[in-house]
Amino acid sequence: MVRNQFRIIVGSYEHNILCLSLDLSLSTPIFTPIFHFQAHTLSVKCMDVSNRYLISGSHDEHIRIYDLQKRKELGTLLSHQGSITSLKFSRKVINSNNDDETQLAKPGAEGKSKWLFSTSDDHKIIIWRVKDWEDIGVLRGHTARVNDLDIHPSNRIAVSVSDDHTVRLWNLMTIRKAAVLKLKGYSQNGQFVRWIGSEGKYFAVALLNKVLLYDSSAAKVSQEIDMGRRTIMHLEAMKWEDKDYVVVGLSNGVVEFYKLDSVLDSKVQEAEFSLQGHANRVKDFRTYTNEFGTYFVAIGSDGKIVVWDLKSKEQLAIFDSGERLNCLAVCAESVEKESTMKKRDAATAEIDEQSEAEGDEQELKKVLFGERKGKKKSKNAKKHGRKKVSVQLE
Repeated sequence: MVRNQFRIIVGSYEHNILCLSLDLSLSTPIFTPIFHFQAHTLSVKCMDVSNRYLISGSHDEHIRIYDLQKRKELGTLLSHQGSITSLKFSRKVINSNNDDETQLAKPGAEGKSKWLFSTSDDHKIIIWRVKDWEDIGVLRGHTARVNDLDIHPSNRIAVSVSDDHTVRLWNLMTIRKAAVLKLKGYSQNGQFVRWIGSEGKYFAVALLNKVLLYDSSAAKVSQEIDMGRRTIMHLEAMKWEDKDYVVVGLSNGVVEFYKLDSVLDSKVQEAEFSLQGHANRVKDFRTYTNEFGTYFVAIGSDGKIVVWDLKSKEQLAIFDSGERLNCLAVCAESVEKESTMKKRDAATAEIDEQSEAEGDEQELKKVLFGERKGKKKSKNAKKHGRKKVSVQLE
């Protein structure tokens, strides 16, 4: 029996990352905790997932990499000197090992992301190569905090918004600036940005209470969506039933869905439909599609994770995390395969625990009796005639 199951991962203001498995196969949905741990020393600001990799960014200036198959932390990226504001994997490609020729994977198809993009308070956008996590380039030009970034469906262009009152387009083939669009006539800065549709003819920029729809070929605003006194907390673009939607999460707990064609053709911008599952601010949301349907997952600062069936608009499940949630990612249940997990029986587990306890006891004795490893190493170095090496930083 194929189960209707997927995973929801959230990051919180309390520095934690929580992963839940949601099973919708039964009459009563079941949330099963997979892991819950303190990932950062400050609040978790953003995250993204691609295949087996989960990436999280925080106000502690660190980007942490996790392997979801092995439930293991792989390392930390430390190049930024400011809070991490957004993380975005590039669009998935097929045969990503070949840097010269790559084919974009269709939505929902198998593929690999070649790059990770990170933005920060330090005004920089860093491009990381996923296969070895080396930083291969820095996009410079913003003069203030970079709030958000998105990748064009072609993987050739990126768009970013910043507190410097500009929207910038970047050529990812040359890793150089392509265009600078100033927000003339607007007193607010761009907070979120998303390409719309599979061809990327339009992109949306969210200010505090307005959404600007840009025609990418003309590089100018084609339409505006005014939210009145409500504050925009999150923005996404999605395709559903062959229609492109701009989805806006608001400070009153409502998520509104605007059909792109209707908004461009009409002078009155009204939402096609809306969902409400939170008492206050909607902090993040994602869609997940499988053979059973399309599901909409939203989180709020009230600590709740709410799941809807997008076709029926029915609220299917609610989970109260008890924490102030900031960011969200969803992935398939099959991300963790049984073949990749290290199997241990009860006897092996007990031996591992004993050896770990003995190691801790020996380490404690060294600390108490003042055994110093440093001196031994220095004597050994002198014995073998090792020379000191000086490194000059540029």
